[in-house]
Amino acid sequence: MITTAQDHQFIRQSQALRGRLGAVLWHHYQEHSVLELAFCGLVLKVNPSYTMRRLYDALPYKSDVLGVVDLLNSMSNLGYGYHTVETSMSAVDGRLMPCLFVQSKGLGEVPTAAYLIIRADEDGKRVVLNCRDERIDTLPADDPLLQKKGTIYTFQPLKVEQQATSAFIRKGTGHSWFRAMLTRFTPILRQVLMTGLFLNVAALTMPLFIMMVYDRVIAARAVDSLYFLVSGVAIAISFEWLLRTLRSSSLSWLAARLDGLVGNAVFAQLIQLPPSVIEQASVAAQIARIKTFEYVRDFFSGPVFLSVMEMPFVLLALALIALIAGPLVWVPIIMASVYLMLFYLMRQRIRVIIRLAAKASSVRQQFTVETLEKIEAIRMHGLSQVWYEKFRRLSGQEYLAHFQLNQAGVLAETLAHTLTVLSAVAVLLFGVNMVWQGSMSAGALVATMILVWRVLTPLHGLCSMILRLEQLTNSIRQVNQLMDMETEFAQSQRKARLRHLRGHVTFFNVTLKYDSQADPVFHKLSFEAKPGDVLMLTGLSGSGKTSILKLIQGLYLPHSGTVRIDGFDIRQLNTVELRQQIAYVPQRPDFFHGTIEENLHFVRPDATEVELWEALRLAGAEDVVNTLPSKLKTVIAQPGEEQQYSVLYTQLSLARMYLQNAPLVLIDELPNAVLNSHSGQLLKAYIRRAKGKRTIIMTSYRKEFLELADEVLSLHAQTLFSHQSKKKNERKTQPETRT
Repeated sequence: MITTAQDHQFIRQSQALRGRLGAVLWHHYQEHSVLELAFCGLVLKVNPSYTMRRLYDALPYKSDVLGVVDLLNSMSNLGYGYHTVETSMSAVDGRLMPCLFVQSKGLGEVPTAAYLIIRADEDGKRVVLNCRDERIDTLPADDPLLQKKGTIYTFQPLKVEQQATSAFIRKGTGHSWFRAMLTRFTPILRQVLMTGLFLNVAALTMPLFIMMVYDRVIAARAVDSLYFLVSGVAIAISFEWLLRTLRSSSLSWLAARLDGLVGNAVFAQLIQLPPSVIEQASVAAQIARIKTFEYVRDFFSGPVFLSVMEMPFVLLALALIALIAGPLVWVPIIMASVYLMLFYLMRQRIRVIIRLAAKASSVRQQFTVETLEKIEAIRMHGLSQVWYEKFRRLSGQEYLAHFQLNQAGVLAETLAHTLTVLSAVAVLLFGVNMVWQGSMSAGALVATMILVWRVLTPLHGLCSMILRLEQLTNSIRQVNQLMDMETEFAQSQRKARLRHLRGHVTFFNVTLKYDSQADPVFHKLSFEAKPGDVLMLTGLSGSGKTSILKLIQGLYLPHSGTVRIDGFDIRQLNTVELRQQIAYVPQRPDFFHGTIEENLHFVRPDATEVELWEALRLAGAEDVVNTLPSKLKTVIAQPGEEQQYSVLYTQLSLARMYLQNAPLVLIDELPNAVLNSHSGQLLKAYIRRAKGKRTIIMTSYRKEFLELADEVLSLHAQTLFSHQSKKKNERKTQPETRT
């Protein structure tokens, strides 16, 4: 048993964590919740080593209040799944603790009281954290609170390798990623199939009713039996309406759920891919990847999926035709075979055309994105007319390809419609002869016509939707290919974690190529920056200064040679965690649409408002931010602001660097407008203070910054110059010629 003193320490730690999260995140919420303390206590029990950044990233940012769903999703983001059971606290097994007990009507309701069950002893007592009263209670076995019914939430670590969509499980099952994702919806798909079965059985009553009316009511003038038949059909129609409503609701939920799960998974996969993979694809290609799943969502909520689901039940209609019309069943069987042959042939043709259309669309989209990115240069060089002609030609190729594609789709639909008409004519032709011969009744012929339509309608739907089916197949293939790529996060999990960075950077014979076929940016580059050193990079534009900074962050990998951080080859390090310990000031600062406060908190979620203002002061942006109407709450990164606030954005980027207080600082070349201002003076003062305390690697050509360096590397087209600063007796080495 844990002592009482430890219990009190636990609640103090929970309250302290709640205070820290409240200062940086929960103060944005409109109201507070007892679940805030429950979440903090739960985190401290399951894994007290979580960093503030990890918790900040796991919790919902935009929310009115922390509800049960938010807490469950946050625990899921931290790697913990949950199970629920409706019971009392006294019935919970001690092995399931810690667990959460709430009394609420549903997930959407915010409870007024919550209890974190910490442990149980042999006497049946329960030690719980009362989140409303903020105290630890030891409840005896006969306490009335323990007998109250409520919802228990238990939490277990999520084992990714045991999930159906994991590469490990899929290697055994042989399923693609999307096929494995569908396995979690097996119950709902079974429900849809069973609903379809009963729906088709109910639908078969209508042709039987018509046959009975023709053969029994009209022929025998049995009006009394008509009322009984109508009553039975009315019940069948009501039953059919109920089943269709149920199936429609299930399919709508399935489409929405798949859209959410797969859409989020695709987006998460994209942002976790290695930078080298992302940079190889254009913006248009990335957007196309995200929109890929729209075809899949439309498939599950559209008529194509219904046609597919109706296919197995065609056999029911064929069996009934054979029962009431005998050999006439061969007409729909033969026509169904012709439909399948048409489907195969037209799909082969459309498959080729759709690939050509996709390539034409991709080229046109990439050209459009390139035009928007370089529109000023196009106007400056007078290329507007040339660009228009090129766009007109590419658009024409795309429109022609899509015309041919749509034409093929219309042809398939027209042929399918023709087959349907021929089927009706054939049934009438052979059916009339059978009626004349007395082998079937007129009512049976009418019923057979209706049943033939039920047999051929799904096949007609498939043939008319070949285009959408092919788009669906391509979309699923692209989703599978994307999800099969190994993410940087997955790669990092197998690598060493550098928990405390010292800032020792070593390049040994590093050669960098942006592409295996391209010329090297630099060849056999070697240098060393020891902890506390100030290293300046200088050289012409395109000589590789920014690339060196990206190599240090693991955004690029060397073609040959080694980049070492604190003695470890960067290929062996968890680069995701490494970057969180490096402060980086890019040449072109990037900010997200949000307030200044939010953007600064990205590097240090637990920073207080005082620390934010201190970072702004060091960056020379304090006065500017103070003049803004909303100060730290001012929304930035809005369209059209880059030119207007270019200096401020660079200052905010410097503020993030000061706020992060990292042991390794990388500063790319900054605008002269910033370096000539008070911000530049403050930056020089910071570099002087940081000497010996943190490693600084900066790109600059300005003399006053080069004089601050312990070492200067000058990169040129074919040579690398290295010399010590004047503070180290102006020692200079000879240039090393690249080979």
